[in-house]
Amino acid sequence: MKFFQVIGISGVLVLASSISSAFAEPMKELAVYKGSLGKFNCEAKETGSGKTFKTTVEKSADFDGNTYLERYVEIKSADHPNPWNGIFLMSYDPAMKRWVRNGIDNSGERNAASSAGWNGDTWIWENDGVNIVIDRKGASSFTYAIDVKEPAGPKRVVEAVCKRV
Repeated sequence: MKFFQVIGISGVLVLASSISSAFAEPMKELAVYKGSLGKFNCEAKETGSGKTFKTTVEKSADFDGNTYLERYVEIKSADHPNPWNGIFLMSYDPAMKRWVRNGIDNSGERNAASSAGWNGDTWIWENDGVNIVIDRKGASSFTYAIDVKEPAGPKRVVEAVCKRV
């Protein structure tokens, strides 16, 4: 009886190994985002009030390179007493032919978005309430803006400049 248990266990391990090796190579579509990985310090400004605040953005690869993880943190200050923070999982959905992002923020709210990916040096994450517009500025910096969707059209509420740490 033990012989069959060993064969059964071995068979499951071989099957699990072959399944995991089938997913070991990241999708080729993910390669376009690799240059965005790393830690960045940002100087942000509210466009309406002109008040400034600091943020950090840290992006890494996980799950054998098939998923990117982003941690966004705003720093609390006298001018920015209620910082927004979020963590996001991002990947490419080959069926939709779009990038997808799902996350949660410090209020416990879900934050989902999708993107067509890079259009030149611009990447736009779109969701129901806002667009996040990212512009590459070489290998070591980028800018981002937050555009709130309003009936009259998008309204830019934040602009930031980020530099690799």
